[in-house]
Amino acid sequence: MPYRELAILLPCHSLEDFPVYQEGPEAEGLLAAWSALWHPALLASAERLPTWYRADGPPDEVAERLFVVPAPSEPLLVAGWTSRAHDAGACVVRKTQARAEIVAAALAKLPDAPPVDADLAADFLALGLCFLLVELLTRQMRYMSNIDEIHLRNLAIAAATAACEGRADEAREKLRNCFEVLAEARERFYPVEAYLIDLVLTAPTTLGPSLRGELDNPVPKNLLISGELAERLAAEQPDTLLALREALAQNRLSLVGGEYTELELPLLPMEAIRRELARGLAAYEQAFNTRPTVYGRRRFGLTPLLPAVLSSAGFSGALHFTLDDGHFPQGGQSKMRWEGVDASAIDALGRLPLDASKAESVLSYSRKMGETMDMDHVATLVFAHWPGQINPFFADLRRMASYAPALGKFVTLDEFFEKTDRPGDVNKFRADQYRAPYLRQAIIREESDPLSRLADEHLAQLRAQSAQTMTALASLLSGTPIAAEQPGPPSQCTVDEAAAALAERLTGQPVGESTVGRAAGPSETQDGPAGRPTLALNPHSFALRQAIETPGSASGTSARVIVEIPPLGFAALPVARPTAPTAKTKSKPNDKELAINNEFVQVVVSRQTGGIRSIYDVGQRGNLLSQQLAFRLPPPKPKPGDVWRDPDADSSYSNMLADEVRLSAGGPAYNEVTSIGRLVDPEGSRIAGFTQRVGLARGSRVVLLEIELDTDLPPRADPWNSYYACRFAWGDEAAELRRSVGLTSQFTDARNLEAPYFIEIRAAKARVTLLTGGWPYHRRVGDRMLDTLLVVRGESRRRFTLGIGAGISHPAADALSLLSPASLVACQAAPKSPSGWLFHIDAKNVVTTHWEAVEQDGRVVGFRARLWETEGKGGPVRLRSFKAAASARQVDFFGQTIGNVTLEGDTIVAQFTPYELIEIEAKW
Repeated sequence: MPYRELAILLPCHSLEDFPVYQEGPEAEGLLAAWSALWHPALLASAERLPTWYRADGPPDEVAERLFVVPAPSEPLLVAGWTSRAHDAGACVVRKTQARAEIVAAALAKLPDAPPVDADLAADFLALGLCFLLVELLTRQMRYMSNIDEIHLRNLAIAAATAACEGRADEAREKLRNCFEVLAEARERFYPVEAYLIDLVLTAPTTLGPSLRGELDNPVPKNLLISGELAERLAAEQPDTLLALREALAQNRLSLVGGEYTELELPLLPMEAIRRELARGLAAYEQAFNTRPTVYGRRRFGLTPLLPAVLSSAGFSGALHFTLDDGHFPQGGQSKMRWEGVDASAIDALGRLPLDASKAESVLSYSRKMGETMDMDHVATLVFAHWPGQINPFFADLRRMASYAPALGKFVTLDEFFEKTDRPGDVNKFRADQYRAPYLRQAIIREESDPLSRLADEHLAQLRAQSAQTMTALASLLSGTPIAAEQPGPPSQCTVDEAAAALAERLTGQPVGESTVGRAAGPSETQDGPAGRPTLALNPHSFALRQAIETPGSASGTSARVIVEIPPLGFAALPVARPTAPTAKTKSKPNDKELAINNEFVQVVVSRQTGGIRSIYDVGQRGNLLSQQLAFRLPPPKPKPGDVWRDPDADSSYSNMLADEVRLSAGGPAYNEVTSIGRLVDPEGSRIAGFTQRVGLARGSRVVLLEIELDTDLPPRADPWNSYYACRFAWGDEAAELRRSVGLTSQFTDARNLEAPYFIEIRAAKARVTLLTGGWPYHRRVGDRMLDTLLVVRGESRRRFTLGIGAGISHPAADALSLLSPASLVACQAAPKSPSGWLFHIDAKNVVTTHWEAVEQDGRVVGFRARLWETEGKGGPVRLRSFKAAASARQVDFFGQTIGNVTLEGDTIVAQFTPYELIEIEAKW
């Protein structure tokens, strides 16, 4: 029998209150029920467009009518209505949410229904969904329906008739006219283009047939892929590679990516970020003969350092969102101008993507698109999904786009950033608005060493920078290129080889078999052959002042000396005779404290706890800081229904008890106090043992902390509430905290901090800086305390080195000094001068992060250097060279000229804006 009417029973009173908030099976059922009625065989049978009724008020006349009841409408049905409708000759389809099943049940009542091409029938179902979404969007935008329904009905019935009679081309032409009618209706209230972004994600398991299926679809798409996966795809999936290159050639695919691997960018040095980008871009070029111009990543890794690097590296846009845990800010516009810590900015898309595998993402289209039409100057929706994992209604959106942009135009991100207007407002977000999820993720995944792994990676990257710098300096001195180890974690021997090469150029003699290494820490001994000259090499752009263990006389003993090493230079170490401890102290064995001091700082260690009771700046009154070791005991787990309480309000800490506190080193160069003791719980039971050394060198404002723990009680799997920590406390509740973001100093009021370099505590008249030694995570407790996390669940490291700076003005330099000290080389001959520098920068707020020799025809003809302003102070900066340059310029990521600098004799003058990172190339 033919149907006289096609209808859906909806759980609403009008389309104004259509339940767009439904999720899961309910959302799928609503969309399936509505669109299934638009099958061409049903339209040709009824010769009218589908309609709808309220579920709680169905029509009385039901004979020869088709009714579909989605799941949300079931509770509203009038009791007994279904059986009465069946008895009256109606077809009622209930209790199914699959569109194919609804269509099959409806067609079963039409035994003479002609077969219709499945792909063409799917276009009709997409037309039905488009009609619904346009109607809902019209109401969301506070307009009345303006669809020419009579014209639409005539076109749709004609198209359905043609489809049933096998005239596919005519049916598609009529369908195109139908979609254009709906597009015209949308343009009545939003006459400019709206954009849809289809973002396809990748993983090692999705590079085969599923990805090829996505690439074969003609709708414009965007492939989010890392350089490592691009390399793997090219090597293992030749068919996918061919389809991808074809899609790129036809401009229906944009590559989105950047780095080679998605590392923990916010916790890495700037040079590591640049290296990962360089590796990634090289991998894209090798695999696809092109590179992405839009930056994006699936794993969290956004940081305010990125805009400067991305704009220099030639990216035209960036995705200001990621698709795992973590927090990042959202701007007021979908397309925004993202400004970093400096004045660099890049266009960015900040609209959070919808999950294309879920029906509710399409059901909520009208609400989401209405919001972006109201708020954004470029109305945009983003859908993200894995290859082949989309819901059928998102596939309908793709089908609509092939006929007319009634609901928006699918575009590649390259086209989006190129053709849409640049936003007028600039969004500059604070560093605290980016919060990484790495620590919690590591604990959940039961990864080993979640803290020391990051600290070691940080140190490895800094050693790579030191090796690169010393290799470049050696090349510049000799005029002959010396190969440097390229990206990747370097071994210590790489740094040693670079130091040996530089020492040979400075002394003019081969080093031979020598002692080469970093400057020894205060508790270590730097062995070396007695009587041979030893050079201390400084890879930094600022002077280093270090207490170094030196070889003694023929007796083989050793002594500590203070060595001042010029920036990017060297100093010959004197052969010092050992001296007995001569530290002056008024403390007695039964005193409550033991004090050590130098010209600037006094440190008082408590004999009761073994921690630092106080640190004094001799030029000021009052205690700057106190320190103890502690285990944070997590609060009891809340019961269901309990009112939320701040974890800090109920947490407790272990007590630090010293068994021995003694002066372990004393002399004119270096003093040290060693404390040995226990951490105990409130009942007095031991939780851990500790050894802590507090050292202070002559002329230094940095107190060195060396900590060893012997833990008995493992932390719980809640890393921010259960951990061993180095606790710091200060007296001024109004003190401002600033933390390192890269090497820059940024204000923070966050509770959980990420700062692998330093944290500054700035009070009204005093400043103290915590040098974190690569340990990335810290927790602020209240207004006057901070915990540096040392051991969490899964962490095996038990030795730690930290620093406390009293009144230091340039924290970036002191942080780098702690992490990457001088390298020592025992040489065959001494240099002509006992010390010297190769380059000098007159601004202490500017540090260099990279040095590279410029080569031409096998000769070294100049150098490249990257300089970073770290304290927010703009102005001219003078870089003086051991050899006058004939020309100099400012270059970008790829060595292209982007600005000029001034030459004044042997000095290069560059203008800096606050926090700017610039690269200078100079030629002799």
